[in-house]
Order: sequence, then structure tokens, then C-alpha cells
Amino acid sequence: MPDGYVDIHSHIIPGVDDGAPSIEEAEQMLMKAYDQGIRVMYATPHCNSEKLTCDKTFLLEQYEKVKEIAARTGENGIELILGNEIFYGHDIIGKIESGECFTMGDTRFILVEFQYNVRYNDLYTSLRRVVDAGYKPILAHVERYACVYKGYRELDDLISLGVLLQLSSECVLKRFDRKSSFFIKLINKGYIHFLGTDCHSISWRAPVMHDAVTILRKKVPEYILDKILYTNPDILKKDGFL
Repeated sequence: MPDGYVDIHSHIIPGVDDGAPSIEEAEQMLMKAYDQGIRVMYATPHCNSEKLTCDKTFLLEQYEKVKEIAARTGENGIELILGNEIFYGHDIIGKIESGECFTMGDTRFILVEFQYNVRYNDLYTSLRRVVDAGYKPILAHVERYACVYKGYRELDDLISLGVLLQLSSECVLKRFDRKSSFFIKLINKGYIHFLGTDCHSISWRAPVMHDAVTILRKKVPEYILDKILYTNPDILKKDGFL
């Protein structure tokens, strides 16, 4: 690992959504993440969603607390970067522009999610609106949207539009064995740009990265995996173009 793994999707900030319930659990999650090789973590609490349970001021206060804990976790610490998992709505651009919803570390990248049963035409049209506004959308947990698995054409069209795809790391673990081969095929075909743990607690959706990478190293060429684990996250942090 050059500098450890980057987790671009987490619910590590306590008391702000359906993620970590307390500072103590957030600290345990950070320790788990460190043991799993994660050295950079994007804190992406829900925004524009009924899962959000607090106002912006409280969220920022909690973020600063967890950021300090993350910096002293393990021997080298974890860098915690603020973003949001933004639930798509027609007012999404306005909420980003006003600062109500955060981009990924003050870049033009945004992590965006939809209803799981969204129709493909609606998904595409909505993401095109985001791109046309000058943002770089990362589709959160792509594995959840059945509309993109009718064939590869839908995925090709999204990527051609400029959409980046995030897969949850737990998808390749044994407990997802029935579908894991399909997700690994997507990785091998170059459709996946990022992995994220989408961690919510120490036990439910834990911050597991190294266990998934260990499986992937046996099934995915090194150059593809290195792009997902290192190259793309570096471009994200620098606000570049993939």
C-alpha cells in the first residue's frame, strides 16, 4: 500500500444521521478502519434526506471532534475529509451552491444517491443535470440500482456522461457470494472507479476495506485495482478529471 486505502463513503460522524450513534462508537469505527488499512476517510453524512437528523452547525461541530480523534488514531492517524451523501432532488444544485450540502472536500465532486427503484431514464436525466451544472457526480453504492444492470449499455452511457461509480467494499465479501462474482466482473471491465465502506457502525456495515482488497487481489489485475485504490482517489482529492 503506498499510503493506505481511501474510503470515500462513510457515516462516521455521530448523531447526525443513521450512522455512528456516539463519539465512542465513532472512535471504535476509526480504530477498525485503521486496522483495515484506511488512512483517508471521507465523512459523508446524508444531506437532502430524511435520514439527516441535525442542522449544519451541529454537524460541523461533530465533524471537528471526530477529525481530532481520527488524526490520533493508530500510529499515523486517519485524515478525515468532509463531504455529503446527497439524496438527489430537483433543488440539489441550489443546496450545493448555498453550502447546505457539501461537495467532497471542497472539490467539484459530489457523492449522490437515489431511490433504489429509480428508473434509468430518471437516473440519467438527473445526473446529466448535475454534470451540466459543472459538478462531477459519483453515484453512491451503484450495486443497489437494478435499472443499471439490464446490460452494460446503461453503465457505458453513464460513464460517457461523466458519472463515476462507487461500489461498496462489502459486496465482494463472502456473505455477498451470490452476487460478488458479478461485481468483480464489473471491476475487471473497468466500470468501477471507487470503493467505499459505507460504514454505519462497528458491527453493521463496519469499515472493512483490507478484507475486500485481499479477495480482489486474487481476481483483479493489479493495474485495475491500483487505479481504484490509489490513482482515482488521488485525482478526487486534487479535484482533477478521471
